[in-house]
Amino acid sequence: MFGQVVHRIQRNQNHVFSNAYRAGDRFNPFQNTLTVLEDPKNERKLYLIGSTHSSTLLAQRTRDLIRDVKPDAVFVQTNEEWWNKAKYIKEVHSQKELNRYHNTLRGAYNWEVEHGVRNFRNLVFWIRFYLWLGQATLIKSYKTDFHPFLPGLEVKYAIEEAINVNANVVFGGLAITNDDLLALKTETRMDVFASAWRYTKMMNQIRWQREKYDFDQTLSVRGGEAFAESFDKYRAAWVSKAFEKIFPHQKKILFDKKDEDLFLTLHNKIPGKTIVAVVNQWHTEGIENYWRFATNTQIAEEPINPIGDMDLEEFFENNLIGDYLRKFTSRLTRSEPATSRNLITQYYKDLFEYERFRHVDFRSHDDPHMYHDSPYDGGYRHHHPQLPKEVREKIEHEWKQKFDHGHH
Repeated sequence: MFGQVVHRIQRNQNHVFSNAYRAGDRFNPFQNTLTVLEDPKNERKLYLIGSTHSSTLLAQRTRDLIRDVKPDAVFVQTNEEWWNKAKYIKEVHSQKELNRYHNTLRGAYNWEVEHGVRNFRNLVFWIRFYLWLGQATLIKSYKTDFHPFLPGLEVKYAIEEAINVNANVVFGGLAITNDDLLALKTETRMDVFASAWRYTKMMNQIRWQREKYDFDQTLSVRGGEAFAESFDKYRAAWVSKAFEKIFPHQKKILFDKKDEDLFLTLHNKIPGKTIVAVVNQWHTEGIENYWRFATNTQIAEEPINPIGDMDLEEFFENNLIGDYLRKFTSRLTRSEPATSRNLITQYYKDLFEYERFRHVDFRSHDDPHMYHDSPYDGGYRHHHPQLPKEVREKIEHEWKQKFDHGHH
């Protein structure tokens, strides 16, 4: 213990102070992926389901939900060509079984730009598009059991149950439609070298690097199905923001514009009082925001009160005890405190600008200004009379047993 520097730090308190609020919660997957929206003026209700198309549990939930609410219409983000392939796949009871038909279902992506038109400009676009698509696939590098861009069992169950309850089925198109391709062709800033440079800059930032590593490792350890069940709005927002940092111009088309198009379809073009919509999960937050604004059903959130959310008595008590323990331990270990701060921000400031805090001329541990009196010298009783005598004696006794090894 001799010469040990004492570090006692209390991190800055934040409104979202626990990692549990940011981590995906597999124990509540239904809440992660289902939002119920109201339209009081027109007496309509929208069950908005976000899907990553990888979970059997969520597929069964969606099927049961449609069976229970018996909606007037079911909106699915796929096309009729995908359904014409999927409806002939029988005796499939899990997403893992449906994954065997992945290559067949992927054929629903039958892309074309300007039907029947073949020219040099379209050829250049296809070259640039497939280079960009290959780069995006390389960056995401998901496992084979997690494919959020191709509809899966959840969409299949939704369509089958909609037919059983005589609901109108509305097809909204796949993640990238021919209209999206035309917009991407018009948006000429699709440079794989520029996006590679933006990705490199992003990964040089330690926070993004750690979060991507955590994202990839969680997916690798849990597997696609379990990961899909914990894929909540925070993870969806992370994917959207990461896509924006690497491909900002394409994100505007494939995320932002698509959010608005899906909302306009759900709000203006689908008749009926009750609607169930199964969309790609990264679109749910945008659709919800548009819906709440259009129907005047915004949720009034209380502003963050940085003082009201803090337990001031506990805060001051921690500071008080921290001051005592710092001085007491420094005396026993015969070492200079690293800092007198209790908050990590000021602690780092002291470390990087130590000349503001440390003694300019340190001669010995007998310097009376080093410890500003310690419990051994009786100074603690004068500087900290707020604590009861029995509390002071108990703290001193415990710390003497832990650190006192003959240093008096």
